[in-house]
Amino acid sequence: MPFPHTTFRPAISAVGLEDKPGMIGALKWQIRSWQQAGRHEWLTRAATFSWLQLYNVRDFLTIGRVGDSLRDGSFPDDVNAAVDEVCEGRLGAGIRPMQAPFELASLMREVSDRRPKTVLEIGTARGGTLFLLCRFSAPDAKIISVDLPYGRNGGGYPKWKESHYRRFCGEQQELNLLRADSHSKETVDKVDRIVGGDGIDFIMIDADHSYEGVKQDYMYYLPLLAPGGVIALHDVLPTDDPSIDVNRFWVELENDTSVQTKTIVADPEQGRYGIGLVYPVA
Repeated sequence: MPFPHTTFRPAISAVGLEDKPGMIGALKWQIRSWQQAGRHEWLTRAATFSWLQLYNVRDFLTIGRVGDSLRDGSFPDDVNAAVDEVCEGRLGAGIRPMQAPFELASLMREVSDRRPKTVLEIGTARGGTLFLLCRFSAPDAKIISVDLPYGRNGGGYPKWKESHYRRFCGEQQELNLLRADSHSKETVDKVDRIVGGDGIDFIMIDADHSYEGVKQDYMYYLPLLAPGGVIALHDVLPTDDPSIDVNRFWVELENDTSVQTKTIVADPEQGRYGIGLVYPVA
């Protein structure tokens, strides 16, 4: 069956800019290249920090809409309608995810069908995917977000967003927001304590996007996955973006006989995005 084509928003880059031609685009690309090469760290950090502040100011003016819509019951319950509102609508303006809507809707249908009771998201950024995970996980789900403040590839929400993110979860759900490095043993141990031995039903990895980083997240948190659980990785398609190297690890997983994989792609020619699902073989 051919992949459906869809219109989707451009990705927010590692320095917080949408893909744009011209001088700004060239500057953004140069900074991404420096980040990947580990050069001019002070400059790339300063640029990332500055651009994220601009986005945070914009989010400050609009992020309350989605919480208000939950309170008054106006936010849609249907998966497709919910994803469309978050990605394109007025209510989702303050939490726009860095996702292709078709791919995100397909992922959320998987979540909705499974109704996981324990969820881990590594890499939260603006909170759009976290919001949808809360909406379509079990009504009493335990949800954990791990996000490094001002982390690589546009991650790291400011502390003032925590109160807004806490409005995402249902009355019986438990939301744990860890502003920490997912690669530290202390963070892994903290997640393990929160899970409490039950195992994690659904893990979303969408953090620093380097080969080493995504592989480390996968290897660190795989032992916490519950039997029958699934791991999702974002940005698995090949891309010429110098800051994203998830595809390299994804190819390894596709050739790993200990797991089954599935790829969700809106358009195989899109040159970025793509969601990979990993099902460990029992």
